[in-house]
Amino acid sequence: MLLLFVLVLAALTLSLSVQSSPGAHGPNGEHLDTEKTNSQTQRPKFEAFTESFELLGEVFRTELIVYLHDFETNTPIQFASIELETGALAASATYDEAQNRYIVNAPKFLASLNEPGEHEVIATIMTDDNGDLLVANLVMPQDNQMSTAAAHSHDGDHDHDTSHTDEEEHHHFPWWALALVIIFFVLGFYLGRKKRGAQS
Repeated sequence: MLLLFVLVLAALTLSLSVQSSPGAHGPNGEHLDTEKTNSQTQRPKFEAFTESFELLGEVFRTELIVYLHDFETNTPIQFASIELETGALAASATYDEAQNRYIVNAPKFLASLNEPGEHEVIATIMTDDNGDLLVANLVMPQDNQMSTAAAHSHDGDHDHDTSHTDEEEHHHFPWWALALVIIFFVLGFYLGRKKRGAQS
């Protein structure tokens, strides 16, 4: 019976360790949602190419970053004139020599691109010795329109709910296991005394 008691006690200890283990939580109790994190870091992009140019655009809320390369050599093209159009809106890209890229900061143009749905982007490229017209499609996901305030509010609610859930998960004591230990202990004690009484 002593062995049985030890086994039940070990089961209780294992149950407690499983309930207090981090699982899908970080060191501070935060949820580790890898898929969600990855999707947030992958910004919406559009790309297009011709025999002369290869263009890649990366869309953010406050700016559009454009990379322009020579199609054959894949070398960056500097100081080109880039005019972008989407719908009835147009914007010019400014060359960033330090980062070797082009940037668009037109608020209305960016707001239009950040609208959920599919957008056609037309780029007119002009260099000293060449020019071309590129057409690209941008697909903006539906969840991109969440405002900063709404995102903050949602994160705050999520953190609150997470802490509440974690508290319930991490501090919920398995009373059934304790009751089982007591029952086995009492039963073992009773059977032990009964056996000793029968032998005497």
